Amino acid sequence: MGEASIAIGATARAGIAGVTHLAPRTWAALAAACLVGLLGRYLGGAFVLLADFVAAALAYGALYRAAFDGPAGLAGLRCGREEALIAAVQLLLGVVFLVVIAVLLVVVGAVALGVARAAAPGFDATSSEAWRAALSGPLAAFAASLAPLASLAVLAWLAARLALAPAASIAAGRLRVLSAFDLTKGRAGLLVALGLVFYLPSVLIAASGKAAFDGAGAFLVQAAAVGLYYFCVAPAWTAACVHVYRHAPSLAVAEPSEA
Repeated sequence: MGEASIAIGATARAGIAGVTHLAPRTWAALAAACLVGLLGRYLGGAFVLLADFVAAALAYGALYRAAFDGPAGLAGLRCGREEALIAAVQLLLGVVFLVVIAVLLVVVGAVALGVARAAAPGFDATSSEAWRAALSGPLAAFAASLAPLASLAVLAWLAARLALAPAASIAAGRLRVLSAFDLTKGRAGLLVALGLVFYLPSVLIAASGKAAFDGAGAFLVQAAAVGLYYFCVAPAWTAACVHVYRHAPSLAVAEPSEA
């Protein structure tokens, strides 16, 4: 089992193949996920998060079950162990990221305060005018922007290191989130790059739709973005993650056929 087996080209090809292999086997679950996601966007507010949570459980539960050759159900549509595991993984990942984001916000705030005080002696942290004046200079603005950029890099790295939690949980038949961290050792860059390639089109379509259209036009663009995500991006990402998971070093003994 060499590094070539998990090179970005091989993993990208596995992801692209997943669209043609997984989507037809799970089309009912993916269609249901699209409908739930669109319903949440139609209702707006907190319903968007709730709808996306349910839709992801339906779609990724079906996709990972199909990727590991589990029971198909009605074209992937069922409420079984896989859907419950994906929902639990989402919840635990949400808690992890909330904690990390809270810590990063404190760090970013402390850095910004330090830069502001260094740039403006006698700085008043309670005044918005003082903040603008202290950070208006190019050097201060550059120094203050480094912490948010570094925070985004940390979040991207953490997302990549935990990206195999769904695959590991479905394969093991039990919840594996933090224990899946080691599976992506040395693979974070690969997963970040693939995440950008796979996810960026649907994000751009959704963002451009909101910016360029109103009313029914914006909703149609949102529908196109949701459909692209669940029928193309989600199967591709699932297949890519399963490919990396099956070639993880810790599975070299457990799955010698993959060598």
